[in-house]
Amino acid sequence: MKKIALVILILTSAAVFSQTQGPVKASVEEQAAQIADQTAEYPGGIGSFRKTVGQKIKISHIKGVRGKIESFAKFSVNINGEIEDLTVAGENKEFNKEVERAIRSMKTKWKPAEYNGTPVKMLFTLPFIANFE
Repeated sequence: MKKIALVILILTSAAVFSQTQGPVKASVEEQAAQIADQTAEYPGGIGSFRKTVGQKIKISHIKGVRGKIESFAKFSVNINGEIEDLTVAGENKEFNKEVERAIRSMKTKWKPAEYNGTPVKMLFTLPFIANFE
């Protein structure tokens, strides 16, 4: 059952990238993050990131759920390749907490985004979907 839910989680969710609009007087770093030449990359790609998060989610911590639940993880990858500013929102608080815990437990660094050859911060929004039967 856990494996089925995990497989469904991985297969049914699609990567969605989002960059937020900065303030009118954004710093040079913030402006660069909005127009990066090269996006931030997780070793093995975004699919590998999502798979690793899915493997770290403990389905047993999510109780009494039937059907489909969805959470959105918003975070930035800083110039050192580390995840920061992580927030997870969705309809199920237990699933949100579990997605957040799984992402925070990951220690693998990303390759930071670049603008004109200089590392810059990049913002992401990724959906995580699970189906419980």
